[in-house]
Amino acid sequence: MRRRFGLDEADVERIRRWTRDAGIRWGLDAKAKTLWELPATAEHTWRMGLDRLLLGYALPGHGRDLYAGILPHDEVEGGEAQALGQWQTFVEALFGLDAQLRESRSLAAWVESLHGVLNQFFAPRDREENEIQRLRAALETLRANAEQAGFAEPVELAVVKSALRNGLNAAESPAGRFLSGGVTCCALTPMRSIPFSVVALLGMSDDAYPRPHRSVDFDRMATRFRRGDRARRHDDRYLFLETLLSARRCLYISYVGQSIRDNTLLPPSVLVGELLDVVDRSFYRPDGGRPREQLVTRHLLQAFSRRYFSGDDRLFSYARELTEASRRAGRGEREPTPLLSVELPEPDPALRRVTLDSLTGFFRNPVRWLLRERLGIRPDENEEELATREPFVLDGLENHELLGRMLELHRDGRSATAIQAAMRGSGALPHGQVGDCVFAEAQDRVMRFAGRLGRVLPRRDLEPLDLALKLDGFELSGRLTGITPGGRVGYRLASIKANDYLNLWLHHLVLNIAAPTGITLQSRWVAEDKEVLLEPAADAAVHLWALLEWYWRGTRRLLHFFPKSALAYVETLRKDQNQDTDKALRAARSQWEGGDFQQVAPERENVYYQLAFRDTDPLDVEFEAVAMAVFMPVFEAMSQQPAR
Repeated sequence: MRRRFGLDEADVERIRRWTRDAGIRWGLDAKAKTLWELPATAEHTWRMGLDRLLLGYALPGHGRDLYAGILPHDEVEGGEAQALGQWQTFVEALFGLDAQLRESRSLAAWVESLHGVLNQFFAPRDREENEIQRLRAALETLRANAEQAGFAEPVELAVVKSALRNGLNAAESPAGRFLSGGVTCCALTPMRSIPFSVVALLGMSDDAYPRPHRSVDFDRMATRFRRGDRARRHDDRYLFLETLLSARRCLYISYVGQSIRDNTLLPPSVLVGELLDVVDRSFYRPDGGRPREQLVTRHLLQAFSRRYFSGDDRLFSYARELTEASRRAGRGEREPTPLLSVELPEPDPALRRVTLDSLTGFFRNPVRWLLRERLGIRPDENEEELATREPFVLDGLENHELLGRMLELHRDGRSATAIQAAMRGSGALPHGQVGDCVFAEAQDRVMRFAGRLGRVLPRRDLEPLDLALKLDGFELSGRLTGITPGGRVGYRLASIKANDYLNLWLHHLVLNIAAPTGITLQSRWVAEDKEVLLEPAADAAVHLWALLEWYWRGTRRLLHFFPKSALAYVETLRKDQNQDTDKALRAARSQWEGGDFQQVAPERENVYYQLAFRDTDPLDVEFEAVAMAVFMPVFEAMSQQPAR
């Protein structure tokens, strides 16, 4: 189907992103929603989303300027237009197919129509032609049966699908079922040496393979064997070699290695034994042992043997009930270990050249940075399902994005009516009166926040400040925005979070090191619940270099820094007159592990933290040291101002 419409894998990923960002949820257009007795609203339909994408390629909307009631989506540009055009062609064909298949018609007419569908939507290669031909043959059989029966009554698509399904199932041959799913189970058969990622050979015992062959009494060839005659044992040897060559990533061989009666050793198939002999001759072990011992795992007679729960890397159990029983019996279990127990090699010196944004991103989640940038591990990049219903109630992230976009439009001088039209056009609001109520509440928050923000940050602030700094082996570049004569101002329409403190502090240090002429070396952060003002930092270079050293350490090992937990630790320590570190650590642990009355997810549930630290406790001495190094100087330079 992709081939027919000129799309490739990269285009499919691009189309997924466009579908999500353009707000496409369900329904062809506004008229189609009336089939379900729903209001004829065009929001979140395919037609509205495609119109936004096509209009966004034709003219810029900047997320605020509507044209004929449509808000252009500006993401499509350059060579992506061809993929958009091909996708538009596919969707239009699909829309027409939906209307076409709703009609009732005779079987002969259905056959002609479905032949057209095959031609319109599929472009098979040579090796795929057989599959298309099977469909065409099934259609012709359906036509012939209708003619022989003299049946010309109109039927619906469901009848045709049922008849085709029965015909295709009856025509399916055993050979067609060989590669029918994700896992293929079959006997060793010649001419099936197809590459597989994983190949498993089960039952490779001495008396099972090569397979025994007992000839019949009247087989004279068995008693007078001549060169060139077929030998089943030779066939099995060749099949074993084919299997070895077919395995691409993993070859798994199992056999009964011990007697079930007296536990005596039993040899594997002679072919498996020869393979292990080749391994012994081809490799060596530094400790002098036999290389085959690295490959062979000898399992115990019973699944509840204590050795499966003693921490042996080769012997483990998936049985939850047995693991729990072993723990209760006091036999212990495998000690949890982090993903990395040793430091990685020194990274490329190019990583000493860092931007301000990337440094801020590092401290927001050092573990994520290490796994993604150094190890190439991205557990959060699984394919997400696209939403299939319009928003009825906005979640936390959707509400935050709505407030942020509305605030920028308000600061740009847009009226409330224009802002609401832009939000509806982008699909950010629920439908109908619910959306009106959500907008009214958000607009009230935006107005109050914009009034406070306008007192310290005018609509037209100074030009951004580009900078390039060198600090003892590190090069830091970036751009400072929000510059005013009274200092730098940052803001976010939400209560202040740990990442806001990180953003404020790093930009404040860079501002004080750069020391632009005519600018007060103060930094301010405006949040919905408070305002934070940082006084000029005389030792800004020292603090920034210390943070860069922690960054460099985090490029080689898992840095025990978690912003939410670290902020809770430092805040508790500052408020406590006795400087009780145990109390501060308990506060950090409540953020890390969560509590009964905590509405947000605990910090440890981050997918990167789960992968890196597993069931270990990373809130150790290093955590306390990094938390103090990052957040304590922020509070020492801060003069907190209440929200007005």
